Amino acid sequence: MKTWINLAEYADQFPESGSVRLHHCKEGWQNDKFYLTRTDDGKVVGFCHHCGGKGVHSPTATERRSVKPNSKQQSDPFKSWGVPPLDEWSVSNRWQMPEWEKIPLDIRRFWFVNGLNISEYNDLGVKLLDGKMMALPLRKRDSEVTGIALRPLKEDFPKWIILGEKQQVPFSQLDNADLLIITEDLCSALRCSRFGAALPLMGTNLSAGSFEQVTSWWKRKEGRCVYVWLDNDSDIVVGKAKQIYERLALTVECGIILVKAEPKHYRNNADILEVIRRGA
Repeated sequence: MKTWINLAEYADQFPESGSVRLHHCKEGWQNDKFYLTRTDDGKVVGFCHHCGGKGVHSPTATERRSVKPNSKQQSDPFKSWGVPPLDEWSVSNRWQMPEWEKIPLDIRRFWFVNGLNISEYNDLGVKLLDGKMMALPLRKRDSEVTGIALRPLKEDFPKWIILGEKQQVPFSQLDNADLLIITEDLCSALRCSRFGAALPLMGTNLSAGSFEQVTSWWKRKEGRCVYVWLDNDSDIVVGKAKQIYERLALTVECGIILVKAEPKHYRNNADILEVIRRGA
């Protein structure tokens, strides 16, 4: 069950528009994974991507009169974030993929800190949007680009912004793999995609769409296995991982990895493969 959060405790930090990032969990306070978002009707919605807790604040009449429109919740999110449409992914000059040596040092540092290498930068087709956002293509099984994962290079923005279809297959072709690893975030999914398919939950909850995606993948070929490997950085997250595992194990061949290190923290391929083998 999700934890209900009393947002009244955060009333002095409610945003006038858009979102703010705060800390909520006792164990995960350094993660700043608690988002407060002001909707266009004046409500404030809170969701913690660390523990899955959520809450809603209904506005007073005074708040409704003073609330500012949320420019990021327009009908076309691509226009809201200044992103070219998907059909221009291969042709627009605004989608830049500079040579590795020419990209900003902070992006190279981010890439290596998350256990990734230069060949993955090139193979994935990572691009920079006007030098301000790192963009990763998200694809369907036929390799069609159906979404974009944006990483703004500013601290006051969300870590990742997902644009496009929600049921895309990230980073690897599911039909060509016998192993699927479910991770908590995009970087861990990228790291695991060297060894099979990887599906990031962007949190600690398995949605109905992701559940359907995983189970349909497993049924298409015999001998496949699914592993749940979240960040495991608190008892709350470990509990979430066990819930996902227990839910999937009723339908698919499934395992769970409960080591404290996140997939993206492994630099050596042999080490991460050994962890996966022990999880079997």
